[in-house]
Amino acid sequence: MNQKLLIIVVSVILVLPMAAYTFQFGFGLWQSPSEWSDLGGYIGGVYTPILALLTLTVLCVQIYLQVLQHRQHLVSLQEKELSDYLTQLNYELDKKIEGELTLRQFLLSLLNEKNVDDISQMDLSLIWGLNQSHHKLYSMWSGVRASLKYIENHSKIKNYESTHYVVQKNKIIAYMSPQVCSSLDKFNYAMLFSLQQINGTRIDEMAVQYEFWQDKSLA
Repeated sequence: MNQKLLIIVVSVILVLPMAAYTFQFGFGLWQSPSEWSDLGGYIGGVYTPILALLTLTVLCVQIYLQVLQHRQHLVSLQEKELSDYLTQLNYELDKKIEGELTLRQFLLSLLNEKNVDDISQMDLSLIWGLNQSHHKLYSMWSGVRASLKYIENHSKIKNYESTHYVVQKNKIIAYMSPQVCSSLDKFNYAMLFSLQQINGTRIDEMAVQYEFWQDKSLA
């Protein structure tokens, strides 16, 4: 409802009772106090609940706007955290680990072409050792996934839908490249799988739950 229509509706609500009274009983400078008393009682009886309802409506609108503002603030915080995670990840991936070989290149060669079966048959000590040397890969990418999931959940709330999730997901892909995102998803999965092997606990993370896993059909 736009502002002009709202003003018209409120004006009609306020004018209609007086118009009805005037139409039924007329209006003038009456001599009898009882006639003025009747008018005062009518105005009080009709306009008190109307004004109370309008006040309640205004309060509900204010609360609604505050909720929207609060949600937008929380999403903005998650978007900032996501950008910080990506900056840290890029810095880590650009580190040289052997000669001119960067961590990014090593990660791509290690995991980019792998599927779930390949990862389950890998020497997971290699994954664990990589995490020991470069712990930011797992922690920062887990942070990226958590922030993106938070934004997704808020973007899909009924009547509050937004494009924040799509925009941020495309931002990650553009910032990191699809191949690197896929490899980081697989590294995250491999870490969880290695923890399952070490601790004997069940890990429910599946490849199809990852946002950037490129070979989901093979999962």
